Amino acid sequence: MSARVAVIAGAGGIGTAVCDALAKDATIVVLDVVEDRAEAAARRVRERGGQSRAFRCDVSDPKDVEAALSAIEPDLGSPSILVHAAGFGGPFRPVDEIPLDEWDRVIGTNLRSAFLLARRLLPRMKCEGFGRLVFIASVQGLFGARLSTAYVASKHGLVGFVRALAAEWGEFGITCNAICPGYVDTAMGAQPEARPGHLDRILERTPSKRIAEPSEVASMVEYLVSDVARHVNGAALVIDGGITADIGI
Repeated sequence: MSARVAVIAGAGGIGTAVCDALAKDATIVVLDVVEDRAEAAARRVRERGGQSRAFRCDVSDPKDVEAALSAIEPDLGSPSILVHAAGFGGPFRPVDEIPLDEWDRVIGTNLRSAFLLARRLLPRMKCEGFGRLVFIASVQGLFGARLSTAYVASKHGLVGFVRALAAEWGEFGITCNAICPGYVDTAMGAQPEARPGHLDRILERTPSKRIAEPSEVASMVEYLVSDVARHVNGAALVIDGGITADIGI
């Protein structure tokens, strides 16, 4: 994979862990709406002996996406790996209390951006005869959750998007898969400050009695973009400590 170029969209906890995991396997291009965050993730790659570039990019904005990808292609060539780790949790409130702009931000960050990046990169992957797309979804893309309507809708949409892409592009040497984490130890994870007692409730219903580390999610990404996973396509792989194994009936 060392000659590959990998675009990592989102430099939060999971996105940064993915950059770390792939640092020696590919040239890493980090996209994030916060420039300092993108550069910090790219710097970690270089500290690990890898090559990287960082771009401030709102991945829900087609102009930003086009500008960033057009900037890297003359020097690095077209990316053959996409890891979509951009995410926004959104408002934690009943659906009738969600402002339209907050709904649009969740859908834009979590789902629209996936479409924009895939639409731009897939034709070039097809020409190369190789592509690996991995989208960080959520277990909330597999079941419902109270007070998280926008987030749940976006992650269900992302899982469906991945399955449709897999069916449409698999014959061209391209795989498209989703990873569905439960709660992860990131700033957007359990949010104990914003939601008192929520982490305790999560741990109570998690058989493993802990939440995931970002590096554990990144390890699944590392597997999915490798050659040994070339027959894994259209999957929604769960990493949740057993939450979805026990629905509690």
